[in-house]
Amino acid sequence: MKKDSKKTVSPRHFPKDFSDLKIRALFENSGTSMVIIDKDGFYHLINSMAARQLGFEVNEIIGKSLFDFLSDETAQKYLDRNRKLIESGIGEEYEDSFQLSTGQKTFLITDSVLKDRHGIGYALLSSSIDITKRKQSEEAFRVSQEIYSQFMENSPIYIFFKDENIRSLRLSRNFEEMLGKPLNELLGKSMNELFPSDFAKSMEEIDRQILNKGKQIRYEEEFNGRFYSTIKFPIQIEGKPNFLAGFTIDITEQKLAEQALKESEARFRELNATKDKFFSIIAHDLKSPFNSIIGFSSLLTRQIEERDYAAVEKYAGFIQNSSQQAFDLLMNLLEWSQSHTGRIVFTPETINIVDLINQSTELFIASAQQKSITIISEIPVNRSVFADKAMVNTILRNLISNAIKFTNPGGEIVVSTEQTQNELVVSVSDNGVGMDQESISELFRIDKNHSTLGTENEKGTGLGLLLCKEFAERLGGRIWVESESGKGSKFFFSIPNGS
Repeated sequence: MKKDSKKTVSPRHFPKDFSDLKIRALFENSGTSMVIIDKDGFYHLINSMAARQLGFEVNEIIGKSLFDFLSDETAQKYLDRNRKLIESGIGEEYEDSFQLSTGQKTFLITDSVLKDRHGIGYALLSSSIDITKRKQSEEAFRVSQEIYSQFMENSPIYIFFKDENIRSLRLSRNFEEMLGKPLNELLGKSMNELFPSDFAKSMEEIDRQILNKGKQIRYEEEFNGRFYSTIKFPIQIEGKPNFLAGFTIDITEQKLAEQALKESEARFRELNATKDKFFSIIAHDLKSPFNSIIGFSSLLTRQIEERDYAAVEKYAGFIQNSSQQAFDLLMNLLEWSQSHTGRIVFTPETINIVDLINQSTELFIASAQQKSITIISEIPVNRSVFADKAMVNTILRNLISNAIKFTNPGGEIVVSTEQTQNELVVSVSDNGVGMDQESISELFRIDKNHSTLGTENEKGTGLGLLLCKEFAERLGGRIWVESESGKGSKFFFSIPNGS
């Protein structure tokens, strides 16, 4: 602000005497900043409100020019503008900002041209309203809207707003990728228009619960093969229907990581159980048949020296049984270790299942005869499957061996097949001791050490059934059992057609 005017020209005489008290009173009580300024930029009348905005008293302004209060550049700009308005005789309304002694201010200015009785303009009547706070509010709102807009445009999470009818009001840009449509086609739509019907119905039930109860809800959901965590909450504005808002985070990677961790933990438990199983077999089960062989061999030697041939036959039978038990166990251990170290390669081929069953049963004729057990094959003359021969043979060998072990002397074992539309089912049944439901639930599990003595105290480890399960699954089939205590057991395994 400057106190010394560069202009030496005094205010001209106007047709209207602005010193009139009524006019001055009107100016003072107008409620707005008011000023009359001529085309040379001199102030003729100003009220106290306008004077305060300039930072002076009224009597310090009247008779002074624009150049006394504004920079030369700014003063010249307004002087040129004022002259054009006065010459044209047409006023205007506009907004402008000024750096005053009281700070940067923005005004809404209304300029009216004062004219003499001949209609010639001679001055401007300028009234202004300080809209600085309003402009600051508008700017703050604009910035807020811009922040909101850019946030919705670039948000990595899915943000949504819905009305009381559960229609989309606002959506973040990434919904375009999720739903495969541009944003303008997603707004204003119901959930049924955006999502599959079942998914939309479930979503609307949750949304109505939130709107009715006014409480936040957090839940997880799956959509198009991906997993999401969602939080929804009501927006309550007095005098208006409730709105709903929320955000959704894609947690697919987290879910996959959790699943991988669970599978890793399960695999670790399985490996730990496998280790314990091996130690148990090596420390106890494998030792037992060799102890029997060594013990009965000593007795056999003594009986030969004593020429007690009846006892020799008896102990030789014990040695044979113990040797067979040890051999079977070693075979299972070898196959199981090869399976768990990846050294068994799945090599399917076309095989005659009838020939394979006959070969397996012939291996156990001697063992069955020792217990007077009859093995019956109820199978067709010829039936081929595409499978790994060694794996099928291992399953048959273990199931028939177990059936002999748990069948009473004089009992019967039946091996049969059944062709269904999708698979060939092979079964091995006996009329032996059977099992209760608790025992059945522990079969085929590495973490359960299920082993029962046979009808003649034959020992087992449960390892054979674990091998059967692994090989049946490698063949693409399954294995299961039907049994009841005292009524025998029937084991099944399947080979898919074309496996």
